[in-house]
Amino acid sequence: MIRFIVVENLRGIKKCVIDDLRNVNIFIGRNGAGKSTILEAIYIASAFTNKHDVLRNVYKFDYVVQRRGGRGNWNSFRDTLWFLKDVDKKIIIELKFSTGNTLRFTLINDVMPPPPLHVWPILLEVPRKVIYPYEEGVAYIGHDSGDQLAVWNPARGVIESSLDKRFYESIESELEYLKNVVFLDEKLPIHIIESVVWRKVLDKRLDKPILELIREEYEPEAEGIGFKPSGEGFTLALMLPDTSIEVDSLGDGAKIALLYAAILSLLKETGVLIEDLENHQHPGGLVTLMRFVLRLAKERKLQLFITTHSIELINIVKKLTEDVGLGMRVYYLERDRSTDIVDVRAMESTDIEILQKLGLDPRLLHIL
Repeated sequence: MIRFIVVENLRGIKKCVIDDLRNVNIFIGRNGAGKSTILEAIYIASAFTNKHDVLRNVYKFDYVVQRRGGRGNWNSFRDTLWFLKDVDKKIIIELKFSTGNTLRFTLINDVMPPPPLHVWPILLEVPRKVIYPYEEGVAYIGHDSGDQLAVWNPARGVIESSLDKRFYESIESELEYLKNVVFLDEKLPIHIIESVVWRKVLDKRLDKPILELIREEYEPEAEGIGFKPSGEGFTLALMLPDTSIEVDSLGDGAKIALLYAAILSLLKETGVLIEDLENHQHPGGLVTLMRFVLRLAKERKLQLFITTHSIELINIVKKLTEDVGLGMRVYYLERDRSTDIVDVRAMESTDIEILQKLGLDPRLLHIL
């Protein structure tokens, strides 16, 4: 589990430090405060162990560039990730885990050539003495053309040496956590979920609890979820007593609930990044969906990172985490416009409750 995050020079964040993270972490704040950027930072760090986003069939470096505006890729538009587009400064993402290990990643401003010359643009920064016992300074761990970890010299653009297996083993659990991180936003392509995710869901018959989720809140008469022939092969559909409805045609609330539930059902011991979950959800739908999500988080040891503008979602999660037995914290992010350093104020469940009893809204801390 990630317990501590430092982000430097990423998008609108010059620096942000968030500590004492819990099982469930909710980020609130004004527009432009950096909430989504924190999710993107974890997503970028996950690219060190798995550069490919299997949910979208795209390189993570490309998706993080194009997901907001829908244009460009890493090679053509990557400067938009740098604070003030100052590409001479390092983007730093530092993660400290509950194991005590800290992973400090550096994002380098370089093109991403195709294989076999491909070198990933994210490096793991470690003291050189970890690799070379008698040397001082910093060493960088990167990926060689065979996607194997190696000691990389970014100044010279060369591989210095292969990596000792013992070093990899010392951070294996942290890398495994990052490898399986998923980013859930509104841009999940249904056809990839159908082909990549649902097959595994059916193999383990995890469709049964997902169907119960849909019945409870969205379609009470649903009889099943399955594939039906379509003009382009097969499509996932909800089976009703008198007809079937393609998932594409479902209301946004039901569709998002089904997709998120399918993805989360397959994860274990990793992080889940969820952006603005309240969109397209009635408060009743939020309760039902979050009960399902938090139960999975408890059973499968998932750590949740959620951005929101919804006080309803905060209150729902506060109550449900208490019921399930998960630790939860809300973090109010506020960017100092004079320094662009993001100040973070952490609130426990009791703090939120006290504020609301006083008639104060925790989303409006900037004017309280």
